[in-house]
Amino acid sequence: MNKFEGSYIEWFKSELKGWNPIMWAIWAFGFGFQTSILVTSPITWQSIVTYLATLVGLLCTCSMAEGRPINGLFGLISVVGFVLVNGLAHHWWSVLDQVIFAIAIDIPLMKKWRTWGQDFDSKVRKLDGYGWVLTTAAVLVAWMGLYKVALLWNDPRPISDSLVLALGAMASILCLMHVSNTYTLWLAEDVVNIFMWFYALKDGYSPAALPMLVSTIMYTATAVYGQWFSIWNKAVAHDKAI
Repeated sequence: MNKFEGSYIEWFKSELKGWNPIMWAIWAFGFGFQTSILVTSPITWQSIVTYLATLVGLLCTCSMAEGRPINGLFGLISVVGFVLVNGLAHHWWSVLDQVIFAIAIDIPLMKKWRTWGQDFDSKVRKLDGYGWVLTTAAVLVAWMGLYKVALLWNDPRPISDSLVLALGAMASILCLMHVSNTYTLWLAEDVVNIFMWFYALKDGYSPAALPMLVSTIMYTATAVYGQWFSIWNKAVAHDKAI
């Protein structure tokens, strides 16, 4: 893939072409589900923000699975809504996870929109056994430390919220380094997020719980695709272990 030479608008249009139909099917399903939740519930400013954030956020994960740098723009837009939603639910570490995602992935992608996808296959690497040991150890150490702070902050879900940040921050770092194993961590993070928002819905402490639960389920679907079927997976044959 060569450096894009056209305008930003031309690049934007080109980024939305050639996707696997599965990605558009996942987004369409998410759109329908989130719209039905919106129109059948009391419409408030928070429900509208949540609705827009979940739809743009799903576009972000779908475009990321396709290896499209446009996910930086979608991600940065969705981060604003997700920071607000998680903040109102007192999921403090999830707020920071969104900020780290924006700094580590969204902003660099927006700055390198012409060249990020250039020679994509040659940039992709994967973790070897030693790399996995270091990654796992870093996640566990971070989780323990973040959990203790979450307790002090009266986080309603300190175990899951701190694990979301530990996994999400490491996944963002790996993605920035073009490491294909980033999807393993995102898949794990999505599973934890499903647990967290399920209990938020069950306990009733966040009006955004249902759309966020649906959103995390959709994110899990894109992570499954990214793990085994995306352009990241296709580049595995060219991976260099780290």
